Amino acid sequence: MSQIHIQNLFPTPLMRVEKFLDTDTIGHLIDDIKTARKTENAHTDLLSHTEVIHPESNDHYKLIDRQSQHYLQDFGFLLFGENLHWNVKEMWMNVLSTGGHQMMHSHANSFISGVVYLTEVHSSANTVFHNSMGGKEFVFSNNHAESATTPYNGDRWVASNIERGDLILFPSYMLHAVPKNEGKERITIAFNALPEKLKSWDYEVKFTS
Repeated sequence: MSQIHIQNLFPTPLMRVEKFLDTDTIGHLIDDIKTARKTENAHTDLLSHTEVIHPESNDHYKLIDRQSQHYLQDFGFLLFGENLHWNVKEMWMNVLSTGGHQMMHSHANSFISGVVYLTEVHSSANTVFHNSMGGKEFVFSNNHAESATTPYNGDRWVASNIERGDLILFPSYMLHAVPKNEGKERITIAFNALPEKLKSWDYEVKFTS
């Protein structure tokens, strides 16, 4: 009888850290955002963002930076095969009101991005990750009522069952969005990180933040 072996070729990693932040820290951060200066999103006035700053500029951001280092190293190993030192170069808060949404986007000039959830997330407003769009080749799909979605043919993935205080890390190039929020106000912190350096054979690239 033939043996069948299925391999997962070139998977894309995503890390979820449950209860990354404790309740007290979450409360302090939410208090901060009430008084912080915010800018409306370019696509909707139901989404606003605080200023993008370096973690050293805010004590609570510094705590997030420090606590994320171990997870950034583990996640970075999956991407680059080495336990590199990572620098969180920027951090900001997002406030999504009822009825608001976040357009599909990726994060430029970084390698690992993270989202920390400060409030409960309504199922309608889970972060949705999209497979890369476009390309130079023709694309055929088999998508109808009788077809099944598998990890190999799906075009999106929903980060469900996320709870207050959780952290997710993902490669910065991944397209992601938030659909229309049908629940209460949704508050998150986002950040981008760079490795100290990357080395490939006879050259080395160093990054500063």
